[in-house]
Amino acid sequence: MLRKRPFGVTLLLWMVLSLLVWGMVRFFAALHAWDVLIEFGSSLSPLYLSITGAGWGVAGCVLLWSVWTSKKWTHRAILTSISVWLIEYWIERVVFHQQPHTNIPFAVVGSILIIGITLIITLHKSTTDFFTRSEEYEQQNENPDSE
Repeated sequence: MLRKRPFGVTLLLWMVLSLLVWGMVRFFAALHAWDVLIEFGSSLSPLYLSITGAGWGVAGCVLLWSVWTSKKWTHRAILTSISVWLIEYWIERVVFHQQPHTNIPFAVVGSILIIGITLIITLHKSTTDFFTRSEEYEQQNENPDSE
């Protein structure tokens, strides 16, 4: 029997889809603009951009599958992935960009909002119940004689 997803799980699903799309766009854009990135001396190499883009695309696919199949570890994996993505963003922003940043307050507030919303959703009771109960339900169906 299919259960209705809580609103928080739906938001996590959209976050995962965003991460997946972002990674694939980064991957294909790096491949497409490889020569241009080399010609103009990009601070991030096309190889790095394509590898990280493909990595986030794969991570997004795994997370999407885990949300869809309601794996018990999904909410913690999404929180970890979003945290790693933000760390990568800030490392790239601080270490590899040479021009001054005028939108630092926006980036800081955006990062805090993203991690805050993710934390609230992943730690919310309805989200944890959704993933843990679906795992318990599947285990009960595997052993119908144990009742």
